[in-house]
Amino acid sequence: MATKDAEALEKMKILEERIKAPSIWGRVPCGVRFEDLQDWRYDDAIRLLKKHYLTEEGEITYRSMKIIDDKEGTDEFVHNVRIWMKDKMSIAAVKEGTDKLVGVLIMRIQEKSAFSRTFSRVKLTHNPLYSTVMKFYNEVEKPVNVYDTLEVRRYFKIYILALKSRYRHRGIGKELLKAAIALSSSANVPAIAGIFTTARLQTIATELGFHKLNEIYYIRYLIDGEIVFYDTGLGNYGAAMMAYRIPNVDEPQELSTHQSSRFAISMPGMEVDQGANRGGPASATPEHTPVSKK
Repeated sequence: MATKDAEALEKMKILEERIKAPSIWGRVPCGVRFEDLQDWRYDDAIRLLKKHYLTEEGEITYRSMKIIDDKEGTDEFVHNVRIWMKDKMSIAAVKEGTDKLVGVLIMRIQEKSAFSRTFSRVKLTHNPLYSTVMKFYNEVEKPVNVYDTLEVRRYFKIYILALKSRYRHRGIGKELLKAAIALSSSANVPAIAGIFTTARLQTIATELGFHKLNEIYYIRYLIDGEIVFYDTGLGNYGAAMMAYRIPNVDEPQELSTHQSSRFAISMPGMEVDQGANRGGPASATPEHTPVSKK
């Protein structure tokens, strides 16, 4: 009897592990797979972003403002990244064999019902360097209404795309974006958008079907008559808001949030929780964060 109970318990443990296993959204021949970013990887993701996103060839605006040298600015960035990751809709790039994190794509669902609220455009930031970056991205995104332009009621917004330096320029960034599109399609979310800050990533996004909705050139963005982002790198002229309407993906007719679903799939007859997938404003976090290196 004890043996049977032990066997049953072992089978339940195996089943539970299978249920908890992350979905795989793609693989590349160089030995990298794309899977759900799980919470036990969050600390690794933060370390990767500090080393490979805020510095080196990482995100242009943060590097230009030297956010990494300002503890308060870095802490505010990390705080908001942790909030974005908690939606459990982001993707990890993982090295096969070692299971080491080599990249992340962080994104959340944006709802038109939340967008229409007054406070959905309120961004509370404290550190002056971080605030400067957020204000710039607000200017890039502010003229754009993704919902009306793409005729959708919700979309996935990409906040960050980052890779370890030695994994760049190998096509992994493009495949990571493809994985994000696959995840979006699986969730019946018909569009995906983000602010892309480098010419290389803008080219990749264009190849995948993204279109520029608005762009601000770095050299034309001035504060008190001075250029703000001066260390942008060769060929990187501006930050562009880009979006892609995914073909053959239709939204449910009624958008009411199913709280138990990872993708917040809408179920008829259920009440909408306006704060569940707001993309930042409900918790007073900045919504305008760039996508970076490939």
